[in-house]
Order: sequence, then C-alpha cells, then structure tokens
Amino acid sequence: MKKYISKMFLTIVLMLALFACTDNYQEMNTSPNDLTQVPYKSLVSHAQNSILRDYNPILGGGVAGWARYNVRDVYVHGDRYSGDGSGTNFNQYSGHLKDLQVAIKLATAANDANWVAIAKIMTAYAFQNITDWYGDIPYSEALMADDPENPNIFPKYDSQKSIYTDLIVQLKAANAMIDTNKSAGSADIMFNGDMMKWKRFANSLLLRVYMRMSRVEPATAKAGIEEIAGNSSTYPVINSVTNAALKYWLPGDATYRSPYYMIPGQNAIQETATSVFIVNFMKERNDMARLAVYAEPAANSGEYVGLPLGTLGVNTPDLSIMGIKEFRSADSPTRVMRYSEVLFIYAEAALNGWNVGITAEAAYNDAIKASFDEYGLEIGDYLSYPKVKFNGAANQRELIGEQKWCALYPDGSQGWSEVRRTGYPVYVATEEPVGTLFPGKGVIKRMPYPYAEAIDNPESFAAAIAAQPGIVDEKFGKGVWWDVE
Repeated sequence: MKKYISKMFLTIVLMLALFACTDNYQEMNTSPNDLTQVPYKSLVSHAQNSILRDYNPILGGGVAGWARYNVRDVYVHGDRYSGDGSGTNFNQYSGHLKDLQVAIKLATAANDANWVAIAKIMTAYAFQNITDWYGDIPYSEALMADDPENPNIFPKYDSQKSIYTDLIVQLKAANAMIDTNKSAGSADIMFNGDMMKWKRFANSLLLRVYMRMSRVEPATAKAGIEEIAGNSSTYPVINSVTNAALKYWLPGDATYRSPYYMIPGQNAIQETATSVFIVNFMKERNDMARLAVYAEPAANSGEYVGLPLGTLGVNTPDLSIMGIKEFRSADSPTRVMRYSEVLFIYAEAALNGWNVGITAEAAYNDAIKASFDEYGLEIGDYLSYPKVKFNGAANQRELIGEQKWCALYPDGSQGWSEVRRTGYPVYVATEEPVGTLFPGKGVIKRMPYPYAEAIDNPESFAAAIAAQPGIVDEKFGKGVWWDVE
C-alpha cells in the first residue's frame, strides 16, 4: 500500500511538473537572440525596393511601347496587344502591399509617425499605378485573407472613383503626420530618411491624383490643386530638380543596382529600339539635346533612327536604342516623380482657369526648362520654335500634353496614363501598332485582368466586369474611370 501511494505521489508530481513546463513552453523555447517579428523598417525597405522596380517599366513589350517611348524589334507580340491576362498577376497584393500593411500596424503601435507616413505614401503610389492599369480593383477588402477578426479571401473590386477618393485621404493624412525635424534614417532607401522630401513627394503625388481625375471630377480637382498651390507651408511640393522623387541606385551593390542596367555586350534582347514617333517628334522640334540623352545613334549609320510600334525583324544596329548613360547604366535612377511634372500640372490647371499662382505660359515654359535641367542641358532657344512656342499657339492644351508626355520619358506607366487621359499626342492616342492583333479596335485602353481572378475570385471579378460596361476584350473600348477621351 505504501508503495502504491508513493508511486501515486510520484506520478502526480511528475504530471504537475510536466504541466508547469507546458505553461512556459513557448517562452522556454524562444531564443532571446532571434527575431520573432520582422521590424517595420525592414518591411518598408523591402517594399520600397520592390515598388521602385515594379511601376516604372521603360522597355517595350508593354506600357513603354504603348506610350510610344521604346518598342521591340523582336518578340513584338506585346507591342501588338497580345496580352490577355495569362501573363499578368496581382502579386503586388501578397508582396509589397502586404508588407506595407503590416509595417503600418507595427509602426503605429510604436508611435513612429514618420514611418507610418512613408508606408502610407508608398501604398498610395502603388495602388494608384495598379488602378490606373486596370480600372476597378480590390482595395477596401484587399489584404484581409489573414485578418484574425474578419478574414476575406474573396475581396470585392472597388470603383476607381472610390479608390481615388481614399488615396486623397491617405496622402493628406501622411502629409499631416510627418515631422520634418526627425530623420527616418538609412533604412529609408528612397530618400535616406529626409522627411521633407517625403512631404514634398506626398503632396506632389496628390497633385498627380487630382489632375488625373480632373476630367471626371473637375470641382474636386480644382479645389485640391488650388489648396496645395495656395499653401506651400502646409503642402510643400517638389520645387526643384534637386528635390524631385528620384531613387539613385548603387552601381557596386548587386541588390541595389539599377533595375535598368544593360550589361554591355550581353542580353541583346534588352536592346529595345527607340520609338520612331518620339525620335521624329524631337527632330521636328529641333530637340536634339534631349534626344541625345534619350537615345543612342544607330550603330551602323550614326543617325537617330526609330522604329514603328509593332514592327518585326529590323536589325537592332540599324536602330537607335535607349540612352545608355542616363537610363541603362548600373546607377541609372528610377524617376518616381519629376519637378517638370509638377509644373506641367500647374500649367494645365492655370489653363483651366484655376488659381495656382502662376500663368499657364510661365508654368509650361518652366516645366520644359526643368526637363532640360534634369539632364544638365541648356535649353537655348527651344521655347521659341513654332511647334513649341506657347504664346499664340492654336491649341495650348495640346502643347502641354505633348511636352508633358515628352518630359515623362521613359516612364511607361505615367506616359501611357497621360496619353489616355489627355488624348495627346494625338498619334499616340489613336494610331494602332503595325501588325496589331486586333485591327480596327484602336489603341489599348487598359490592362486585361489576370486570368486567375476569374478562377480564384469569380463573383467579385464578374461584378467588376459588369460595373464597367463598354470594355471590349478587356482592353479596348471604354477606358478606366478617369479616361474620357
């Protein structure tokens, strides 16, 4: 009996010890020297690197070609509108957008307002690009698949109008929370912690948002642009070439080397040709200084020779390719937003009769000069050429649209968006590519949705298509919400 009691007692002691160990199991088995959560600054750095590589395509086969900047002379199917959703995806959601969402929560908990602001601005920049490509997209219910309280793997597609409305809210909130007296530090790979540059970028991006929606919501755009232009202390914007939103890459660092780097003598397929339209556009305006930056003379002739979009089989050495020093070197910057774009926005706003503190002509002239300054060029008498001179021009709106398109080179996303919004240059906005796979349907108006959406999120996808009537083959016909041209 005593032995039995002793065994019972020993068993109970062992069980108590076991449960006691179990209660502290997670704590005991967690190394105090290992991270259990990725720091929010690292999440934002990773997202910045991804975003800066995703939304500024400069090569042909897509938006850079559709904007008539750079085109392909081989594998031209993309320039001929072959895209049908099989080659696209929404990986941005599970990638940098998710990183930024988590970072905002962590930085908010840490009361780090500057990093919350940076993440908000990058999120707004990414979402504007995505919605400008497709139109209606998942937004308010996106990134909720792992939400512990309300998980949602079938997010609805929000209207582009509602997305733009919220982008304004988010950018204004980011601007308000920035403390320019505090640096965000070197983890910020875009501006190296300079919060005044973040403030300027946020408000300049607001200008882009307002002007992009100006044809469909003119009252909102007018009020927003006038508010920014009239209060530079609250809403500082990019006001020089030196504080523009450019990411300067590190040529000696494989991780942070320019994504546009073309290794000389290798990967000849990367040597997409310069579009004949932009080459001729610049020649006709004697814009040879910028043309020498934008393009290389053809290797065989030494002349600037462009290629029509969609043309197959021309020998690359007979053609001009993108300027290597400025755009294809290991340290070539990503141009997120330029000073010239801010000035072109003010020029168009002033032409609309909106009060931005500068005349349309002065802003137009300053914008072109800023584009020359960006490359260290003298403008000379360029502004006096008949096809450039603003004063007395028959269609000043067309001049602004054309020159803005030229200054945005080679940013395919923004160039293509502006052509769709303004209808200028007219040729780019209306002429089908050579050998188009859809003759008679005009130029491409939007990216087709990823095929996976019809399978993975069928009800929301079907509702999105129904809510945007007039789309033909998912890429022609009716443009996105702000595209009324």
